[in-house]
Order: sequence, then C-alpha cells, then structure tokens
Amino acid sequence: MATKLLSLLMPNPGKLAKFQSDGYVYIKTINGHEIAFTDFGYTHDGPAIVTFSGWNQDHRGWSDLTPYLMIHHRVISICFRGHGPNRDPVSDFGFAEHAQDVLALLDSLSVDRFIGLAASHGAWAAIELAALVGRERMPALMILDLTMTEPSPQFAKALKGMQNPETWRPTVLALFKQWGSGIPKISVAAQGLKNLGGFGYETWARSGRTIEEAYRVWGTPFERLRSLPDPPLVHHVYSGPSKKVNEPLHAKFEEDNPQWFSYYCAKGKTHVPHIEKPGVVSKQTKALIERALNRPGPAKTSSKSG
Repeated sequence: MATKLLSLLMPNPGKLAKFQSDGYVYIKTINGHEIAFTDFGYTHDGPAIVTFSGWNQDHRGWSDLTPYLMIHHRVISICFRGHGPNRDPVSDFGFAEHAQDVLALLDSLSVDRFIGLAASHGAWAAIELAALVGRERMPALMILDLTMTEPSPQFAKALKGMQNPETWRPTVLALFKQWGSGIPKISVAAQGLKNLGGFGYETWARSGRTIEEAYRVWGTPFERLRSLPDPPLVHHVYSGPSKKVNEPLHAKFEEDNPQWFSYYCAKGKTHVPHIEKPGVVSKQTKALIERALNRPGPAKTSSKSG
C-alpha cells in the first residue's frame, strides 16, 4: 500500500530524469574487482530490473529510461569492470565474467528474482546469466537493438578495426556516426557528449574481441538463446532502420519459439531506443514483466527414485 501511494506521489518521469541522471554511484568489491552500480526504487516489491550496458558505456546510459521504471520497480544498473568512476585498466575479462560479477553483486544485495534489461551486446552477458540462474530467478529478459544475425562484412571489419591500435579511434567514431543516424534527439546527443569518456584503446579492443568471439562461438544471438534449456521470456525491441531485415527473421524465430520469444519495432532512428524512446521501452518492459509474472513456473523435477 505504501509503495503504491509513493508511486502516485512521484512526479512525471521526464521531470525526474534530470534529478536522476547523475544519481549516487555505489561501489562494491566483487570477485576482487571494483564494481560500480546505481540502485533506485529500493522500496518496491516484486522482481528488480537489472540493466546490462553495452561495452564502453556506464550506468548513465540508462538515465533517460530509469525515471519511467523506478516509479514501480527497483532498478539496478551495474557497470562492467573498469567502467565505473575509476577507469584504471583491469585484467582481461569477457561476458562470462561480467555475468558472474552481476550474480555476485545481486547476491550481496539479497536480490532474489530479477528481470534482465540489456542494451545491445550487453545481452551476451545477460544470456550468460540466464543460463546460470534459470528462469525461476530470471523470469524475463528484454534485449534492446542487438544484431541478431551474423555480423555484416562492415561490422566484422569494424570489430577488427577496434582491435588495432592504429585504427581503433576512427573506427569507433564511424560506428557512433552510423548508430546515431544523424542524432535526431537531444538526449542521444547528450549521452554521446557527456557519458562516453575515460575509455581508450584497451577497452575498445576488448569490446571488439569479445563481441567477435561471441559471434564466432554461437553464430547468432538467436542460436545462443536457442541453446538455453529452459529460456526466460525474451523480448527484443529493435529500432527502425533495419526493419526490413529484422522483421522476417524475428517473425520466423517467434513462430518457432512462441512460448518464450517476442519482438517489437520501436520505429526509431538510432541504435539506442532506451535513450531515444524511453517511454516506448518503458511500456514494453512493463508489459514483459506482467507476462513473466503470469507465466507458469518451470516444472519441478521429482527427487524420488522408483
């Protein structure tokens, strides 16, 4: 009752965004490394929403969306190693290690059930975590604008370019120009201007290497999802520019996996629907959570012997 009353008294999400965007950052030592995170909506019941950023982004990438979600849900945004206020170099790691860090951090916060919300290639870590904990603990995963096909020749070349000390920076700048698609909204431009600093060749090379490795091992994110023995509900929200490619592939995958996969086109112009269209992504997230809470749990395996 108190939580519902608090939600009614909260101001408009748009007005909250300015207050929240540089919210207090907590740091815990997890698996021997500093892990930075934010934690909003602490008093809410129900599963928390746990965000997974893409490489070379931090908690601030969620500052446009979090005000919409924190009114009704606890929202915990967890940074990769070396992606918090301390940008000192860290030993090499990948998506599997980030999944382990997120799990250990959630355990330290006594967070039981949670919903994953992953931007772009942060989804590889989120899927790793889904495989670790099962859908009883992680009943749903929202993925935002991930390349679900094999990398295009241009993207494959960019992944190689990020791993070269001579070409990483022009490669990164070209990618941002492409992903921003002209930057039609001031919030997208602001994220690029304010929240991407502190990263050099080492972290961009790691991003290229780990993304390249994920596609090499699994082929596509569709195949990685298909490998899960009992998948959570998975909902992919992608932007509009690649709709002609995405629509038939997603429709076929949904047809093959109707029990747990769905998708939605946000009709955006950038690679970041959670920044460009936070209201749309918020509605999609809330609908996914409702579906997840109403979905029957996994069948219990009997421990009795014959």
